[in-house]
Amino acid sequence: MRHALANSQQEKIALQNVLARAADQIDQLVESDCHEIEKDKAARTARRLRRFSEV
Repeated sequence: MRHALANSQQEKIALQNVLARAADQIDQLVESDCHEIEKDKAARTARRLRRFSEV
């Protein structure tokens, strides 16, 4: 049982790292010539992913 719990915790940490990296990549991909609406959507998505990665 402890082994399964430890595996679950490691899996959670790995998923949090994936979400954080995805948020960083979204921020990097948003180009200055994008429409402001698209920039806002991307920024909101990145913030959401960061929030999820911190839970």
